[in-house]
Amino acid sequence: MSVKTFSWEEIEKHNHEGSAWLVIHGKVYDVTKFIPQHPGGDMILLGAGRHSTELFISHHPTKTITNTKFLEKFYIGDHIFAPDSQTTFYDECRAEVEKYFKENNLTPRDVPAMYLKTILSLSVWFILYLATFYYFNSIILSLLVAIVWGWSNANIGMGMMHDANHGGYSDNPTINRIVGLCFDILGGSSFTWKMIHSVGHHVNTNVEERDPDIHTNEPHFRKIKEGQKQHWWYSYQHIYLPFLYCTLLFELAFRDFAAMMIGAWGGVKFQPAPKNEYLLFVSSKMCWLTYSLAFPLMFSHHSTATVFMLWTIAYMVASFILVLMFQVNHVTPLTDTYHVENDGMVHADWGVTQVSGSSNFACRSWLWNHISGGLCHQTEHHLFPTICHIHYPQIQPIVEKCAKKYNIRYNAYPSFWDAVVGHFTLLKEMGAQGKKVTGWKDL
Repeated sequence: MSVKTFSWEEIEKHNHEGSAWLVIHGKVYDVTKFIPQHPGGDMILLGAGRHSTELFISHHPTKTITNTKFLEKFYIGDHIFAPDSQTTFYDECRAEVEKYFKENNLTPRDVPAMYLKTILSLSVWFILYLATFYYFNSIILSLLVAIVWGWSNANIGMGMMHDANHGGYSDNPTINRIVGLCFDILGGSSFTWKMIHSVGHHVNTNVEERDPDIHTNEPHFRKIKEGQKQHWWYSYQHIYLPFLYCTLLFELAFRDFAAMMIGAWGGVKFQPAPKNEYLLFVSSKMCWLTYSLAFPLMFSHHSTATVFMLWTIAYMVASFILVLMFQVNHVTPLTDTYHVENDGMVHADWGVTQVSGSSNFACRSWLWNHISGGLCHQTEHHLFPTICHIHYPQIQPIVEKCAKKYNIRYNAYPSFWDAVVGHFTLLKEMGAQGKKVTGWKDL
C-alpha cells in the first residue's frame, strides 16, 4: 500500500481547531478529534498546519515522544520532504533532566515557590500602582515609585506570564491560561505573543530569515546580522538603541492590532484566531488603558501632565528591562546564527541550535534566576520551555555537561553586566563594520 504524501500548500490549510494537522519528523498527523482531550489544552494548535517537530519534542516528556502506537492513530501520510537526521544530543539531555526530576521526586510544574512568587509579585505590583498615581503628593517620590512600578510590570512579564504562556507554570492548561493573561492586562496580547515567540522565535532560534526576534527589514533601525546593508546611522546604534528599547510596550499596543488584522508578523504566519480571542484582545487593551491611564487621569490628585509623565516613565522602564533581558540572550558575539537553505529548510540539529544560538549569564544564581524569570538560563529555557524557571539553576549543570559531551559550545557570561557589554559590543562592531571592541570602555 503506497503512502500518501502532502505538499505544504495542502498542509497549511489545516491550521485551525476545525481541522488540525501536525507534521512531526516528516509524518503528517490529523489531530483534530484529539484537541478536546489534549492535556495541554489548545497549545496543540500552535503546531497546526506547520512543521511541528520542534514544538512536539520540546513540550512533551520522553514517554509521549516515544509512544509511536499512540501517534499512529492519527497518521494520514508523509510530507513530501524527508526531515534531516538529528543527533542524539537532545534525547540524551532530556533523559538526564527527566532522571533528575524522578530521583528528586520533583514535578516540572506546579511549583509551590512559583505560586508564592506570583502572589508576592502581583501584590507588590498593585501596591506600587496605587503609590505611583494616588499616594504621594510629591512628584519626585511618585516618579521614583513609577520607576519601580515599571520594573514590577517587567517582573510579571518575565517571571509569570512567560512560564504560563509556554505551558511551564502548571499542568492545568486553565491555570496557564489565566496566569498567561497577565500579559494582556499589561497591554500586550498572549495570542500574538504565542505566535511570534513560541512558534517563531523558539522554533527558529537565531535563524536569520525566520526568527522574528532578529527580523530586520531593509533599511532597518539596527544592524545585528552580517548580511544587512550598511547605513550611516548604524555607526551610532549602540548609542540610540537604548532609547528605542524603551518603546517596546508602546509599540506592542499598536503592533498587536496590525498583527491580528494581517494574521502574521515578523515572518510568522498565525493560526486563525477564534472569535473569543478577538473579544479578549480588544477588551484587554481597553482594560489596560482604563486602569493604567484613564483612572489616574480621572482620580489622581496629580495634574494631567504629571500623570502622563508617570505613565510614560513606568512603561519606558518596563520596556527597557524586557528588551534588554531578551537581547543579551541571543544578540551577542557568543551566539551563532543560522540560515534557510535553497530548499526552504534549516539543515541543522534543532537541539544544537538552541544551545549555540543562546547565551546565559550568572548561571546557577538563585537571585538572578528570580530577577530575570529564568532568562539568565536561556539555554535551559529554550531546550525545556515547559519546565518552570524555578528549576533552571539545578538543571543547568546537566545541560552544560551534555553539551560538553557532544562538543557543543555552551555560551555563558559570568554576570549580567558582562552580557550587556557583550550585546552592545556586537552592536558597535556591526555598526563600525567589523572594528573590534575590546571592552566596555570602547563602547
